[in-house]
Amino acid sequence: MRIAILLLSALVLAPAASAAIEDPGVLPVGWRDISFDDDIFGQGTILARIYYPALDAGRDTPADPSQGPYPLIAFQHGYLGEPRDYDDLCTHLASWGFLVASTGTETGFFADVDQYARDTRSLLHWVDRESGDSQSWLHAMAWDGDWGASGHSMGGGTLGLLIGIEPRVRTIVGLQSAGPEGEGADHMRAFTGIAAQVAGSADWIVRPHTVHDWFELADSAPRNLYFEVQGMGHTGCTDTPPGWEPLPGADQIRLHKRLVTGLFRAETGGLEEDLYADLLGEGMSLEPVRRESECADPPFWTRPSAVEPDCYVAGLGGFAGATAAIAFATESGSMQTPYGELGLDPDLMRVVLQEALGAEGWREIVLCPGPEWSGSTVYSQGLVADPLGGALSRVVETALP
Repeated sequence: MRIAILLLSALVLAPAASAAIEDPGVLPVGWRDISFDDDIFGQGTILARIYYPALDAGRDTPADPSQGPYPLIAFQHGYLGEPRDYDDLCTHLASWGFLVASTGTETGFFADVDQYARDTRSLLHWVDRESGDSQSWLHAMAWDGDWGASGHSMGGGTLGLLIGIEPRVRTIVGLQSAGPEGEGADHMRAFTGIAAQVAGSADWIVRPHTVHDWFELADSAPRNLYFEVQGMGHTGCTDTPPGWEPLPGADQIRLHKRLVTGLFRAETGGLEEDLYADLLGEGMSLEPVRRESECADPPFWTRPSAVEPDCYVAGLGGFAGATAAIAFATESGSMQTPYGELGLDPDLMRVVLQEALGAEGWREIVLCPGPEWSGSTVYSQGLVADPLGGALSRVVETALP
């Protein structure tokens, strides 16, 4: 929807990033295979591969804590897989400032997913402890905030078990996740962190409807997202996606880099919520990806439009059937409402979007300012609501050029 309006509503928080999410980050990445005896939870010998910001790229190179500490992300391989099958994706994530711990156990025919989840928990705690040890090569590398976790196929399905035993894991991204059952399904129903699932429309091993079941279970997650990559099969997140599927393998891994890294940057890494423009909004509009949002806590994004010159996009994620609203004001405010704190001056506030969301559960609009607003500062905010309640988004302060 194009809105010709004098004021610039939700407009840019900051200039658009110079690099796409799927482009390599600026940090060199080292990697190291590790083995340790778990004296924290008694899981025996744990094998893993660690990817980390380093002084130089390559195997066993010295870690670089100077830009850290870094958010800690677990990765879980698929059935009959191992960490080296996901080097490209994990290295990419680390290049953007994450410490990635990829569990290397349960690689055989008779994998035990309960043990797998416990091994990942042990690995996360080991990395965290090593980060606090001044004699460790990992010293000062892991931050003390929430952790994230991702996994493919069996590893994606095991995320449901992991969140039930490790409360510090608060953002999860499942990749073609094996079907929910038992305790994993119960834990997903109760999960109050950030949940996202990625499926492939051409996946005959884990069908899209099976991955979507995880999305439907996560109705306690305040931000719950589903992405279905059209023409992708089961192994699009590995280093060697097949070349015979409708979507070229290079695009499959590129889109995984965008989705996995973008979600962790937006949620676990902190102040990059505008990246949702490349996950749900305009930046994904030309990609073969179907997106669904079920977000009671609405992500809200603004940035210059990549399509409309001198215009901006503003959008928010909500849920199907909810009323979405976007408003702006030339002054900030502070007023308590049933939906949270309104951060706009109510006397100066103008609503530029108010409509029911469709089945996909998210909405984005294009806003074009008039020249008379050049040099102004505007404040913007979104709202998602239905008869049972709702929530206001964050407030964005934008200095217009």
